[in-house]
Amino acid sequence: MLSRSTRIPGAPRGFRVHGSGPGPAARKGFTISSPSGPSRPGPDPADPWQQEPELPADSLEDWTQEPAPELADTSDRVSPRSELTAWLTEPAPRATSSLEDWLQGPVEAHVEQEAEDAWSTADAITGTWRDTERGRTETPAVGTETPAAGTAALTAATAAVATAAPTADGSPAVPEHPPGTAPSAPATPPQPSRRAFRRELHGLRALALLLVAVYHIWLGRVSGGVDVFLFLSAFLLTGTFVRRLEGGRPLAVPRYWLHTFKRLLPPAALVILLSLAATAALLPPSQWATVMRQAVASVTYVQNIALVAAEVDYQARDASSAPLLQHFWSLSMQGQVFVVWPLLFYAVARRARSGRPVRGPLAMLFTLIGAASLAWSIHSTQTQQQVAYFDTNARLWEFAAGSLLALALPWLDRVTGARRPEDGAAPRYGALRALIGWAGIAALLACGIVVDVSGSFPGWIALWPLGAAGAVVLAGYSGRRWGADALLSTRPAAVIGDISYALYLVHWPLLVLWLHHSDQERAGLADGLAVLAVSLVLAWLITRAVDSPVRRSRWLEARAWRSLTAVAASIALVVGASGAWWTLLTRDSTETEEPGVAEPTLTLPTDEVPTSAPPQLQPKGWELDKQWPNLPHRCGGPWKPEEPFNHVTCQQLLPGDASAERTIVVVGSSHSRQQIPAMRAWAEENDTQIVNLSMDGCWLHAGVAPDDYCAGYEQYVYDYLDRVEPDLVVATVTRALQSPEDPEFMPGSTEVAVQNILDRGIDVVAVRDNPKWAKDQYECAEAVIEDGGTPEDANDECGADVEDKLLPENPAQQLAELEGADGAGVTLVDHTEAFCPDGRCAPILGEIYVYMDDGHLTKDFVRAVLTPTMTEMLEELEREGAI
Repeated sequence: MLSRSTRIPGAPRGFRVHGSGPGPAARKGFTISSPSGPSRPGPDPADPWQQEPELPADSLEDWTQEPAPELADTSDRVSPRSELTAWLTEPAPRATSSLEDWLQGPVEAHVEQEAEDAWSTADAITGTWRDTERGRTETPAVGTETPAAGTAALTAATAAVATAAPTADGSPAVPEHPPGTAPSAPATPPQPSRRAFRRELHGLRALALLLVAVYHIWLGRVSGGVDVFLFLSAFLLTGTFVRRLEGGRPLAVPRYWLHTFKRLLPPAALVILLSLAATAALLPPSQWATVMRQAVASVTYVQNIALVAAEVDYQARDASSAPLLQHFWSLSMQGQVFVVWPLLFYAVARRARSGRPVRGPLAMLFTLIGAASLAWSIHSTQTQQQVAYFDTNARLWEFAAGSLLALALPWLDRVTGARRPEDGAAPRYGALRALIGWAGIAALLACGIVVDVSGSFPGWIALWPLGAAGAVVLAGYSGRRWGADALLSTRPAAVIGDISYALYLVHWPLLVLWLHHSDQERAGLADGLAVLAVSLVLAWLITRAVDSPVRRSRWLEARAWRSLTAVAASIALVVGASGAWWTLLTRDSTETEEPGVAEPTLTLPTDEVPTSAPPQLQPKGWELDKQWPNLPHRCGGPWKPEEPFNHVTCQQLLPGDASAERTIVVVGSSHSRQQIPAMRAWAEENDTQIVNLSMDGCWLHAGVAPDDYCAGYEQYVYDYLDRVEPDLVVATVTRALQSPEDPEFMPGSTEVAVQNILDRGIDVVAVRDNPKWAKDQYECAEAVIEDGGTPEDANDECGADVEDKLLPENPAQQLAELEGADGAGVTLVDHTEAFCPDGRCAPILGEIYVYMDDGHLTKDFVRAVLTPTMTEMLEELEREGAI
């Protein structure tokens, strides 16, 4: 007689249900047993409940993973593997016996069901389910037909294994009963609902991930697919902890944290380390420091916070110039929620222990969180969209929406007569469910095309992708072959779903590296398909070689310190690699902010463009962050402002307790601040205090509108000048724009502001601005040099004639006629010949890069080239008695 065995969902790996012969009568003899093998002394070998589960995964069969139990198989017949329809619709195979099975087989569920999120494996996409018409709780169908008659022991045993509190090794606890007897069904079901495998949700995340990749590769836009992952993460996480509360089990939040990050960090760390290696090999040095910072921020789940800081930090290099790991912003946001969200369930833990319902109070809690976050999201999106996009607080409402759906879904399913495929019965409103599912998919597909997601999110418009995902979840199983759930439940969708986490990790770095190599803004059809294909292969390899073995390792799960070690090792590898690389680069560098630093040693004239590449160009790419001109001391003593002002960091050259013969105050934008290195040498030799009172992005204007970014800065400057009474004010007074269509000009209000300073008896040095560019001049020239070109080649590729960047005459010429109290006047300074010698504005002069970005001069260039001009000007003012 043939014997069949089926593994119980939720049971430790190795436990299987054995029965002889087909049919209900034969199934009366079902027992639960474990595979043969050595056992420890003590347990009764006749008692199957005392058998030890398998040892940690250490064989090829373990590494290749066993498939999940089939939930909807209703016959003993197996469809031929060669039929296309069978491959498309058939669930995962029972046994790992072929290459095809090895390619498809998802990881086992007994651990994953303890901690679900949008990146879990296929078996973990579950929902809660209650058979209300029969008035009792059931377990998921196991194996083939499982009628109630003749399978009470099986149902009870399965429920006991699936719902018991986990043991120290992370596996479900085994209930005790007398040796040699079968486990009996509990009088009261331990859970009011059962888990139900949601294949369509597994397919939904596959669709969302493909949308993310396709939109990134070909459309250069944001699809809204990431929002689906945020929504599903909270939906599944909430289901996990509500089941624990309603089942009388401990929340075990620390264990959840260890389990979750033990799963997520090793693949992420591997991709980050590979990205660091690719950065060193393929990307220019100007992007190295940014990628190193992104690596550390990504592995510590603060990438979105780092991007927010970069958006509001005027001095931060444009993150879009090195976005190799920028996609970790959403993973960081999810990681932060994985830490905080489980703690919210403690608010109802006592209520759950007393047997009272918890879904209502939780719904109120998540509604409050969602409402507050949505209100902030709408406001922040309207006022600072680039910051709101990466702000966790502006997206918490998306997580709250997923949690609310998880809480309400059992009631909605009951009211609408929902079914699962394993029930063997069609749901009510099957056709309508199929249509709703298709409507959700259509809305999700159209979202990124119709809506400017990157420019409008995450305000109320994010309801679009969330509503689309919610429609698919609500539609559930339609029972129609043409239903959306049927498409999402196919094996190709399951394959993508299985590798979705690794695919998200790798597709973006590969795309960025290819676009950099090909010098394209967007991939074409052929190369885009190649990027996607390589991403799929790498994702599959990472899933099989790293992700899956770590996820299903019983050895790591058996002790908390082992999981913690895996987490710590992943973080330490990335932080250590980034830190070691940075140390190696900067170990010979000199701190350029200290007084008395020598000027760069030059061998080539700085008014010429070399025709051959110099042996050493300055500054190096990873030194660009140090090219901002800072002063060594925060303002103190008599130079300290009475009140701080937003976006102004007051700095001074001499310490607060020093005595200075004269004071020079720099006001206006960062372009005014550029003059400081050129004045510093003279000031140090002549006991002169330099105060940096500039405000990045705010030019010297008068009468600025109250809602302007610079509102209040003008009066702040006047108040400071009245109190300190400096000898000289230095400011850039013109604005050079990027194209001939937007010519250089001097704002009319600038003349009024200069006159107001002169009326205080303070002389003014009015500096003409340097050219601005449509693209980063450092990166443009660096790319030419990295490809073996010369500064002359970089000049041809990146430079421009001076008449294309500046007007023939200085627009600030009229300021020279202004006069003020006590004979105060204006000194015009025009550096055009210095950075545009012989009528050509080149990105490299001599051995120095002129620009550090699209408009700011490098400190090395200012110090080496502009110092003589500024020194001469200051000496002239001193001789005239102006200072």
